Amino acid sequence: MDKIPAEEPVKYLVAKVREALAQDPRTNVLDVHVRVEGERVYLLGTVELAARKKALETVVQEILPPGMILVNNVTVATYSAEPIEETVE
Repeated sequence: MDKIPAEEPVKYLVAKVREALAQDPRTNVLDVHVRVEGERVYLLGTVELAARKKALETVVQEILPPGMILVNNVTVATYSAEPIEETVE
């Protein structure tokens, strides 16, 4: 995907970042939220692997207009190895 033009309105910037994250085979995600505040683009959400978080960052950096700053606030999920026993009353 090509770089996004710097003069692109915020709503189009958000849409193009979301489209890139959904369509790029390195990411293929729909559930990461994108927010733009000034010159910063925030990624928010949870992924299963640290490699996926890094891939999100790589894909977005490839298309951001010059001067935009990416803030990757995506967290990597952690799961307990111990099964949790529930009681139903």
